[in-house]
Amino acid sequence: MLTIELLPAVMTPLVNKFYAANKARGRAAKHDKVWVAKNSNEIIAACRLQPVDGYWLLVGVYVASQHRKQGIAKKLIETVIAQFRSQQPQQIIYTFAYCHLHDFYSALGFQSNSRELPPELASRLSSYLGQNRQLVAMYYV
Repeated sequence: MLTIELLPAVMTPLVNKFYAANKARGRAAKHDKVWVAKNSNEIIAACRLQPVDGYWLLVGVYVASQHRKQGIAKKLIETVIAQFRSQQPQQIIYTFAYCHLHDFYSALGFQSNSRELPPELASRLSSYLGQNRQLVAMYYV
């Protein structure tokens, strides 16, 4: 049975082990808010909300390859948004989505970023684009 939960900060090493085992990019830091999807107590998907200069950036969305195409990423992100927004209803959530996932994030309520990005987020995006990553800035209001 699929369960989705916010991990306590002391459990951050578990999600980093999951990312490493699946060769996923990025590592969770203790200041990140980390959600995981579990199947029979095994982590099969994860994502993080990373605080950046007073803003929140959705990063590290990853579903283990054998569990893809089952709607897990959708359920995970919807849960993250609902739980986070219940505590911080006015807070905007940003993400840098891969271009091929634009429609996926749009269907979840994210919008292409027509607003100016906060300086630190703009700097990060510029750096990522300089690494030839095909990303688009999006936000959830």
